[in-house]
Amino acid sequence: MSNTVKNTFQFLWPYILGLLIIRLGIDVIIKQFIPTLSGASLGQGISLVVELIFLFLTINNYKKFKNNGSLMFSEGIKVGLGLILVFGITFSIYIVLHGKYIDPTYQENIAREFAEKAGQEYHEAKDNMVFIGLASSVIRYIFIGALGSIICSAILKTEK
Repeated sequence: MSNTVKNTFQFLWPYILGLLIIRLGIDVIIKQFIPTLSGASLGQGISLVVELIFLFLTINNYKKFKNNGSLMFSEGIKVGLGLILVFGITFSIYIVLHGKYIDPTYQENIAREFAEKAGQEYHEAKDNMVFIGLASSVIRYIFIGALGSIICSAILKTEK
């Protein structure tokens, strides 16, 4: 197989799209069949495992196909963080669109159920909460990407 990939983003693009399709599938299935707080938690748990597996496979494939079997620790972090960051931003935008236009009652029902379990009174969210939700989601993916990339890069690195 010839090495025709010019840069890291071109290498990552198919993995980003694949992960996005899988994550959207998980999200849609969970929201259709278990539209409760426990369903949302289950979906996030399954998705975290899938994202970490995808992260490991992407860094491993980068090592094999793009780098001819060698991987520096910093390259692994760059690839992993790039994958999860771009995926996280695009998926977070989907979550905002889902909450505003596709099914606005889903997020409200989850928030109401969460408030009831915590023994608090539910207050309807304001429009500026969308930005806070988007920012917290992106921060979550940065954390997952950084931690997952560090672990995967440490396992897969070939430098001494």
